[in-house]
Amino acid sequence: MATTYDAVIIGGGHNGLVCANYLAKAGFSVCVLERYHTIGGAAISEEIEGAPGHIASTGSYVLSLMPQKILNELDLWEHGIELIKRNPRSFTPLPGGESMIAWEEHDRYIEEIGRFSKKDAANYPAYEAMMERACEVMDQFILRNPPSFAEFAAAFNRPGDEHVFQKVILGSVAELAEYFFEHPAVQGSTCALGLIGTNRGPMDAGTGYVKLYHSMGMSTGARGAWAYVRGAMGSVTQALGRVAKIEGVTIREGVEVAQVLVRDGRATGVVTTSGEEVLGKTVLSNADPKRTYLKLVDPKELPEQYIRDINAIQIDSPVMKINLAVSELPQYSVLASRDYRYGHTGGVHVAPSIDYLQTAYEDARNGRPSNYPFFSVHAQSAVDRTVAPEGKHTISIFTQFFPYTLAEGSWDERRDEIADHAINRFGEFAPNLPGAVIARQVLGPPDIEARFGLTGGHIFQGELVPEQAFDMRPVPGSKTYEGPIRGLYLCGSGAWPGGCVMGAPGHNAAHEAIGNLRAGRHG
Repeated sequence: MATTYDAVIIGGGHNGLVCANYLAKAGFSVCVLERYHTIGGAAISEEIEGAPGHIASTGSYVLSLMPQKILNELDLWEHGIELIKRNPRSFTPLPGGESMIAWEEHDRYIEEIGRFSKKDAANYPAYEAMMERACEVMDQFILRNPPSFAEFAAAFNRPGDEHVFQKVILGSVAELAEYFFEHPAVQGSTCALGLIGTNRGPMDAGTGYVKLYHSMGMSTGARGAWAYVRGAMGSVTQALGRVAKIEGVTIREGVEVAQVLVRDGRATGVVTTSGEEVLGKTVLSNADPKRTYLKLVDPKELPEQYIRDINAIQIDSPVMKINLAVSELPQYSVLASRDYRYGHTGGVHVAPSIDYLQTAYEDARNGRPSNYPFFSVHAQSAVDRTVAPEGKHTISIFTQFFPYTLAEGSWDERRDEIADHAINRFGEFAPNLPGAVIARQVLGPPDIEARFGLTGGHIFQGELVPEQAFDMRPVPGSKTYEGPIRGLYLCGSGAWPGGCVMGAPGHNAAHEAIGNLRAGRHG
């Protein structure tokens, strides 16, 4: 006879585990079903094949957006999450032998900007104030059900907020950068976080909001600062798993869900690929909206309009992830006269100008792998010796723009060629890197889809742009985490507020489900 739980959760990624923990802490019985051999989803630490002892963050690689409320309420600091702060935060190599360093210290960073443009250095505090105001508004809505766009817009109610709303919410990150800054290097650096995971160029509307999203994190206690997690990103989900077991959550690994059971318009559990039924008063899906509603649910249970809206979600990825085991750290030519270590502690962004980034995007829009890609590169082993053997290192290369569907050939045919080209392009800034590779793992968009179960290979389960945010995430009219099927909730990144290792969708969906369970709405 099938076991019945108060809640069955599809997927043991970070949002599924956050959701499970809150439900269990509220006194409900919970079962998490994870298709992979271990929990973690895209927040996972794994050894690179062919390089013993080299531990990579296979998918996600840094932490900033998880609210401290979640970290504190779930006791995650006590169960294995240790942040490694970075100074400088990032480093940008530039053509012509120059480099720009984003120091943690405010005055020092402004002084660095002043090396390129005194005007840009003078304008930086105004830019920073605009971003902080937008972040303050976002703070009001992160840990709650999706706001309407009108409600969100109405929160910009102080004098001058119309400028904030126009530039940061509605505009492009290029327009935002050009509004404040004149030097191409400062503009390009400003644009970088507006493109992460996004299948748009810097000149496209909506990328200002992407910049805001990646700038609002407070995990470290400092606005917008990103940190490594000691032991790589799997430490986050392993900590969540430890708490879940203490709370009595049943976690079953290597169990894939094939179908959500629906009776009389209400979710009643799931069927696994082995044919087992796992019953629940509620079902919460950490899978993306397309996978949940188009693959796990019988279409006859859904309104035709809802199916059309789910099909319309923008979800094709522009991302390639390359994890490297290397014999030495990158030696950036432009740092030879400064200090090579400046390129090792934080992120390295290859984003020298708006035009460079727009051209990289245009390649992918036309089906071509970017000739000169945008890079976000991290060498965690430089500051965390738990992730590589003595004298060796691991490198995370997150790069765009690479189309899910290639105009010529397939990813299976061209994966190595595309990865070689990207590594060699990066090698133009760090000439020693290509020859230092011991082993590598290459994940193009279809590989990310296959490995993590993310439709389109999209790391955020759908574009993080304004028209796919608020109560339009995942589809217009999404004022709750429960869709048209009673008792079936989305708790992953495809729901408000969105992606990154954040946990807010899991937190919010859990609290909505808890309220409904306590009210007896789900039996």
